Amino acid sequence: MEGYPWERYGLIVELTKRMQDVSPQFGKTAIQKMVFLLQEIYGVELGYDYSFYTYGPFSFDLSRDLKLIEYHGGLDISFVNSGTRGYRVKPGKKSDLFYEKAAHAICREGLNLDMAIGEFGAYNARELELRSTIIYTDRDLEINRKQYGRDDFIKLIHNLKPHFELSYIAEVVADLKDKDFINLG
Repeated sequence: MEGYPWERYGLIVELTKRMQDVSPQFGKTAIQKMVFLLQEIYGVELGYDYSFYTYGPFSFDLSRDLKLIEYHGGLDISFVNSGTRGYRVKPGKKSDLFYEKAAHAICREGLNLDMAIGEFGAYNARELELRSTIIYTDRDLEINRKQYGRDDFIKLIHNLKPHFELSYIAEVVADLKDKDFINLG
């Protein structure tokens, strides 16, 4: 397993470990969103590129890495066929190996992990989908030098995520703006 990005893998395993007591079902969608938020909000450099996909920001490289980490025993990923369905991600039988190889990075980023989990960890995948979509869209508009007023931004998010009520999107946008997680122009 030489040449592997141990810090990245170790941080993913550590995030998964810390989320076990916080999230009722920490699955593949939630881990995608939490890693995105760690990078975008907390500046943790994991090196994943995200694009907009069905459930919001998605990294194909992270998806591949989750399979690789699982293969080497760092994660246990299982399908859940009851309740919300989907996947459950837990630390694997060899998660300690990943921790040992990334101990320095985990210590360095521990506060960022704690802050991200404290702010976003209790949300389910659907709630993380909305919040990460809002943040992704805000960043994308900024990169492309496009400005939207608050109301137009909310309508844009609603067009992307029509299964959320406009009033609820407005509430979440206001919360993220108040916390300086988004700029809105």
